[in-house]
Amino acid sequence: MKPLTIGLTGGIGSGKSSVLKLLGKKGFPILQTDLLGHELLKNKKIKGILARKMGEAILSPDGEVDRKSLAREVFQDPRKQKTLNELLHPAIRKAVARWIGQQRGKSCPFLVVEVPLLFERGYNRRFDRVLSVSAPRAVRRDRLLRRGWNLEEIRRRELSQWTQAQKNLKSDWVIYNRGSRKDLKYAVDRWLEKAVKETAPGPVRARRPSI
Repeated sequence: MKPLTIGLTGGIGSGKSSVLKLLGKKGFPILQTDLLGHELLKNKKIKGILARKMGEAILSPDGEVDRKSLAREVFQDPRKQKTLNELLHPAIRKAVARWIGQQRGKSCPFLVVEVPLLFERGYNRRFDRVLSVSAPRAVRRDRLLRRGWNLEEIRRRELSQWTQAQKNLKSDWVIYNRGSRKDLKYAVDRWLEKAVKETAPGPVRARRPSI
């Protein structure tokens, strides 16, 4: 039986990457699309296009793309955000499809791919199931502030994404991450037990419709 593909998403500061790491430690194949994007920003051709479209200010002194400067540019200008998406997303989707193909022979129930803007980009249709990591807005903001974000940056990011409630509603499963790391580990264990049972071979189960 082929492993199911799970798209992992959630609001900023919800703890998506923490859940992904916990699943990786349990031996599940995992992939983080943000890291694929970071690698693409090192591509000479892509760097050149971005510098022409957005200005040399997005480059660091060593000629690499400064991701913080780039983020400021794209979240202030929808046209620049569109340019970045058109450059990166097709390549990321190809890389994800290639990775999934490479993992298909493995004996495991799930392949897990973290995609922050999974619903916003219509990427949910490419996965068998969707798992959302959820936390209250105040908790998520507090986490982001402790990481060095400012309120304006958080606000811009939130406006460019679906709300946490929308993500939860359209997902097959939700893990709530409002407490400690120990609490999250317990929540992941509980979800995993449930998900394995629900997706075990047997009668066809109805799933929530795609958007």
